[in-house]
Amino acid sequence: MIGGLLPVGGNSESSAQAMMRHVGDYTRSEEARVRSAAFRTMLTVHERGSKLDSSVYSEVCLALKDDYEVVREVALKLVWVLGQTYPENMITVAESEEEIRLVDDAFGKVCLMINDLSMRVRTLAAQFLGTMSLVSPKFLQQTLDKKLMSNMRKKCSAHERAWESVTSGEWASGKKWADDAPRELVDAESVSLMSSGSCGAFVHGLEDEYQEVRNASVDSLCSLSLNNLQFAQLSLDFLVDMFNDEIEDVRLKAIDSLTKISKYTVLREDQLETILGALKDFSIDVREGLHKMLSACRLSSKGCLQMCVECLLDNLKKYPMDRRSTWRCLQKIGQAHPELTLPLVPELLAIHPFFDTPEPDVEDPAYICILILVFNAAQHCPTMLHLFEEHTLKHYSYLRDTMPNLVPALKLDGSRRSAELVSVETGTAQFFDSLLAHIEAAPNPRIQEELLEAAQRDLTRLATIDSAVAGAAQFSALYIGSQLLMVKLLSNRLWANPSTLATQQGNIIRNSITQLLQHCLKLQHLFVGLKEEDLAAVKQFKLKALALQLVYIVRASNSSALALCEHFLEQIEDTQRYLIEQGLQPEAFTASVFKEMGQLEDTKPGPVARSLLPLLQVSSPAPPPRPNIAVRMSTAVITEPTGEVDAALKFTAGLVIGVLLDAELCNVRNTATLRVKVKYPDQQTQLIVPKCSDLRPMLLSDSEGNSVTSDTSDTNFRLLTTVLVSHQVWTEACTIDISLALDLTDVESGLGLGTGLTNRKGTVAGVSKAVGDPCVIDLCKPVKVFVSPKPVKRGI
Repeated sequence: MIGGLLPVGGNSESSAQAMMRHVGDYTRSEEARVRSAAFRTMLTVHERGSKLDSSVYSEVCLALKDDYEVVREVALKLVWVLGQTYPENMITVAESEEEIRLVDDAFGKVCLMINDLSMRVRTLAAQFLGTMSLVSPKFLQQTLDKKLMSNMRKKCSAHERAWESVTSGEWASGKKWADDAPRELVDAESVSLMSSGSCGAFVHGLEDEYQEVRNASVDSLCSLSLNNLQFAQLSLDFLVDMFNDEIEDVRLKAIDSLTKISKYTVLREDQLETILGALKDFSIDVREGLHKMLSACRLSSKGCLQMCVECLLDNLKKYPMDRRSTWRCLQKIGQAHPELTLPLVPELLAIHPFFDTPEPDVEDPAYICILILVFNAAQHCPTMLHLFEEHTLKHYSYLRDTMPNLVPALKLDGSRRSAELVSVETGTAQFFDSLLAHIEAAPNPRIQEELLEAAQRDLTRLATIDSAVAGAAQFSALYIGSQLLMVKLLSNRLWANPSTLATQQGNIIRNSITQLLQHCLKLQHLFVGLKEEDLAAVKQFKLKALALQLVYIVRASNSSALALCEHFLEQIEDTQRYLIEQGLQPEAFTASVFKEMGQLEDTKPGPVARSLLPLLQVSSPAPPPRPNIAVRMSTAVITEPTGEVDAALKFTAGLVIGVLLDAELCNVRNTATLRVKVKYPDQQTQLIVPKCSDLRPMLLSDSEGNSVTSDTSDTNFRLLTTVLVSHQVWTEACTIDISLALDLTDVESGLGLGTGLTNRKGTVAGVSKAVGDPCVIDLCKPVKVFVSPKPVKRGI
């Protein structure tokens, strides 16, 4: 019934106020559900634009003591809404003459609800605290102190209390000033130990027995700290204490919150000791979160830095897979604390003033950690360069070449080699343009083919030299290579000859067509940042490759072409629709196909192939698209396993063993097609679908190690998963290949040669695929893992 009283458009403001007064009468109903519905109606009306009057605040505050949870919950929302809507209104505190701001009083009421019996109400109160940024600092700071305040009653000085005694008119003995004056009359019913205002609200929230309340308290503490520097410094100890919480999600949230407010705080040794103790956590998310937090924090003393380095090195021995995260952490610490690193250099690098110390192993991860710290600190402290020994400078040159993102460029004077990078204008973009312009200006097909071959070699080399145009060079090189492969196939007349069905030449043609189709899929799915013209060129070339495949299947194969013909016709419609939507003109071959298919009445494979054959025989290669520097190629780098372990992983045949896989993915547009590819020595290949939770967004880093954002930042991920490996008994240990690939079978459902490709078969480990499937595109080179399945031991 109350819901039907909501005002509709066109009602006057006076009628809305009258309706609100009518709804207010129901807030005193004997039925809890009616009271709750009345308050919800008031809240809904406010959300629809009709602001609540501040006069209802006192009545709403009384509802916070209601016996029923549903009433207290909606009353709490109303208190928060009124505090945010009328923050500067002055109200009189109960049992006192003092006036305070409404937002301060509402903040105290919300803090009281942290001690509510209901977990939902406590969670809601903790969430609201973080949004009340207009509260006065004195009330805000009391949330971290459990000492009871005077329940917002005015505190009088000694002089004021004496003056009140004189003016009271009561008789006194004279021995002691106002010794028998009547004391303040206190109603026994009004005394409540829980009426503590905002005192200790966050302390109670952080110590709550429920994870939801603790999470909300940590979030609110972080939000308020970002808006108040003094409060951020006070809340530091409480956030550090949450690192010892029993729930991993709470620990992660505390770590993330401390990372956000780190620019306002400086860590002391006792706080750092608690933080570093959490590095022993088994969860890799917690450890890497701590690395990120330490990277952003500022340390107070040299002892803090030494303690931090020692704990990170000890932790690296226990968890070797954390080395890359530890390296990035020490890089940031060195950049932020050069003055603290300088006095520790002799100890860190084991430099003795009189004796020569042995040269450390530059491949040792712990030694690399120290070098990364010292070199990044030396970037901002030139005095440190004179302390380096000769082998340290050699190690710097080696790490600068192998880890340019972690080791900065240093200015080494005198006899030492200068490592300062000099920016040089390479002119690769102009070279790129001129290369493709020469191809378009070729006088005849033979010269054009020679220019295409030379351009493919040059662009492949250019992609390895200049990273600024690497993506565009790789795209153009792959497009040109696909055109050359198409020309080679069309120049061989055997591709449409039925007599080549069972010959070796027929197998070569079949494999070439498979390779051509895979090139088409790479051009379409392996690059991000393509313009409309680039994608149009790829779609038209793919249409030409499908036409070649269809003619080959119909004329020189005994396989069925019905599904392939249907897929080809769908691609024609898709390409034609795309060109019309983008306002682009089709190429000569594409226009001929559109015309022929429009006039064809019978769309069976035979008539379609007969119409396509003359068009393919007279077709010529299309010029490559104009260079687009924004193009990036999808790549993957597997950092774990490294492929350098000699000891074999032993497991019982028929069972499974988990292999940790840590990889960085760049420019991957569709993660749903990502697969972990496992290839066994018997040539059996499995594609394993990683869990969505194993993919985490990853920020790119520049040459100085600073995190940067780009247009493709949402296509960069880190894959951290466990690959399940299983096989039958082997006579000896062998290596398996683990890599990452894109499985486009679902995307290209109609693509297939019918040449023995196996159907998809679900298994426990993944999906079995044939070796020559064109729909599986590799993202990186495989990493070899040494495994040895052992036979089952029979009991006696």
